[in-house]
Amino acid sequence: MAFEIENLERIIRSGVKSFSVERKSGNKLQGYVRELLASAGYEVDLEDKRGFLQWAEPVWRDKRTREIVPTPGRRRIDIVVRESLNGPVVALIEIESDLNDLRAFGVSKKPGTYDVLSISRDQAGQWFNSYKSIERMAAAAFYCAGGTLQDLESLSSNSPEDHNPTGLGILVVTGISRAIDRKILAPRLGSLGARLISLVERN
Repeated sequence: MAFEIENLERIIRSGVKSFSVERKSGNKLQGYVRELLASAGYEVDLEDKRGFLQWAEPVWRDKRTREIVPTPGRRRIDIVVRESLNGPVVALIEIESDLNDLRAFGVSKKPGTYDVLSISRDQAGQWFNSYKSIERMAAAAFYCAGGTLQDLESLSSNSPEDHNPTGLGILVVTGISRAIDRKILAPRLGSLGARLISLVERN
């Protein structure tokens, strides 16, 4: 699986070099990445129509209350990648225009922000600063290995072997990232063995 993940990352990094980044280009970028992977022969499930992340599975904590947010329906991962139609899932991909909602401390005052805390904790017992899109993938990777919500709540580790037991590829593709975004997300990405692909990196 490691080879497949590296191949997916290579395809995306190479392919997006010609993508023109605009202020809010997430939807366009999502379709662009889908076409890149489909053209390379992968089975690409847009918006997780096959339900890899299942109905009602909680995925993050509210950053204000620190409580687990219920999932009334189903959270949809942007792109679920399989080697073939009936093959196993090899990677999960989320697309963002930017990561501007992230805060190292406190919470953005804007309504409906994407800045959240993880359900699981790091090795020191602290919740990870994260993003809704990342936590959708993190929870799906944990649940697909047979983990329960209670298991996820009790998990305290920095290791991808614990947070992403089957070694799924987890990729975040963003049009723009700031240095502070990359710094805030580094611990969470490291705990998942995840990769951040930023088309434009700003200081």
